[in-house]
Amino acid sequence: MFTQEDIKRLQEELENSMAGMMGITLCPTDDNTVRATMPVDRNTSRPPGILNGGASLALAETLAGYGSYGILGTHTAAFGIQVSANHIAVARMGERVVGVATPLHIGRSTHIWDVAITSETTGKLVSSIRVVNFIANVRV
Repeated sequence: MFTQEDIKRLQEELENSMAGMMGITLCPTDDNTVRATMPVDRNTSRPPGILNGGASLALAETLAGYGSYGILGTHTAAFGIQVSANHIAVARMGERVVGVATPLHIGRSTHIWDVAITSETTGKLVSSIRVVNFIANVRV
């Protein structure tokens, strides 16, 4: 969905946001998915040194938001209106997780995204998340 050039521009936007503080890094893809990595570190973990479920949700919403943006362009905005998660396994401090968002429904007023977050170290599915975005027109 995003080329290397797109990723560079979008990553600059992320740097001064919550996603930037969490170390979320977007990755180029050549299909309709959106992909990013995130470290399990002091900004994204909870005692006893495992990935915080809230950090997984933030990664999922970031991916779904950028996915909707990639489909729609600049005159619309996507607002997350529902997030549902199942946390299946843990990712430990020092690991990195990979999130992949795949569109399930692209409608005029809503987009539904399936987000799989896996441990880059173990390959295990850490969280399975569904994000529903409301699509609104933006005044220019």
